[in-house]
Amino acid sequence: MRGVLPILLGAVLTAGSAGAVAAAPPPGAGAEDLRELVQAASLVVVGRVVEVRAGRSAGSGEGRLQFNDVHISVERRLKGDPPATIVVEQVAPAGRVVSSEVGPPYKPGERDVLFMREGEGHRHVVLPQGRYRLERGTVHPIGPGPVAERARGVDEARFLGEIEAVAQGKPQ
Repeated sequence: MRGVLPILLGAVLTAGSAGAVAAAPPPGAGAEDLRELVQAASLVVVGRVVEVRAGRSAGSGEGRLQFNDVHISVERRLKGDPPATIVVEQVAPAGRVVSSEVGPPYKPGERDVLFMREGEGHRHVVLPQGRYRLERGTVHPIGPGPVAERARGVDEARFLGEIEAVAQGKPQ
């Protein structure tokens, strides 16, 4: 089952209404450092999860995917011009299976730094290596990757300052 989700997700995204854009490798997938990740994202925010609702579904039968719409209250803008509340789309985990492509489900009240691109309609999609939980002043990456490994355990203020410096084109 583990290898099926990436194949199904790829098939749905390729066949979906996003067309050629979704068929290309996801922006940020190969980010080796924070600068690359910030540059790949059109929007970077610190936000708090307000609500998680069932969203759209795509495909049919065993290939059907259910999405959740995660409503995020923007606490701080690091790059881009976000509305006060952002809707992030995430593939809903099926049962107990959570893949690295999807990540763990969002929970109301959690506070995250999110590196995103525009999705369908009013929704946004978090980039690979683009989700970092903020707890007790420390950064906790959600998912693997070189940027995530360097950010693990870093002071929150330092991490946010580095993101803002890159977004503003300042040398680090």
